[in-house]
Amino acid sequence: MTAFPTVVQTGTKPTLTWNILYPATIGTGTGPGGNPGSGGGNNGSDPIVLVNPPGTLIPGGTIFTTVQIVGSGVTACDPTQDLLGHFADARISFNGGAYQQIFYGRPASVIPSKQVYIKKMSANQKVNFAGRYLKNGVWSPLFTTLSRNFQVVALGNGQTPPTTFPLHLSPNLASYLRPYLDSLGKVKLGPLSVLVMMELGQTNRSSPCFDYQDLILLVTFSNKHPNNGHGNNLDGVDSSNPGNGQGGPNGMVDPSGGVDDEIN
Repeated sequence: MTAFPTVVQTGTKPTLTWNILYPATIGTGTGPGGNPGSGGGNNGSDPIVLVNPPGTLIPGGTIFTTVQIVGSGVTACDPTQDLLGHFADARISFNGGAYQQIFYGRPASVIPSKQVYIKKMSANQKVNFAGRYLKNGVWSPLFTTLSRNFQVVALGNGQTPPTTFPLHLSPNLASYLRPYLDSLGKVKLGPLSVLVMMELGQTNRSSPCFDYQDLILLVTFSNKHPNNGHGNNLDGVDSSNPGNGQGGPNGMVDPSGGVDDEIN
């Protein structure tokens, strides 16, 4: 919620503006607690995931969760900002565990097609996300999808980013985010995807720099492991490692899901 003006005289009423994010469902089939979903898909056969605001993801059955980094570009209306862009740190927490790093780098380090995290999940297990950035050797606070200040949000297809202005009309709209917003400013995704949007450089919601573009993640759900089909077990975790793959035991995270492990 924002108020304008923030300081008023007695008898003057400020204008209050607020956004509300409601729980959303992704996919079809049965959601957490046996609730039916209606997010689109293939006749109820696709996984169903509850998005609990600001952005906790809770599957209703066994699914594979894949994360990609869409883009990074921390802004804070700061004239001293590094022209090469600040280092950003994206993290993920699985089922209440510690936040583990899935990306660290400047904007030029982002490879949108790379699958930085792949995890097989069971019903009612939870995934949360977090981000921060580095400036002059000092880390910003770590904002998460559990933070009540809504610095990090997860949105499905058709939802609107909770900025105080039309983000899609902003002259500062990032090129990496533009394909994910339609002409009305709503998120444009497939039926089994979620966009995680982070505002890391600004905490004043009335600022034009509070635009949720500092770090963007794409989360995709599927019944089958989205691997490259080479040298993996049934759960997709690399077991052979003749090339660059890092592997791992069954049921654990495959840190090399985007690596063709048969290339030496």
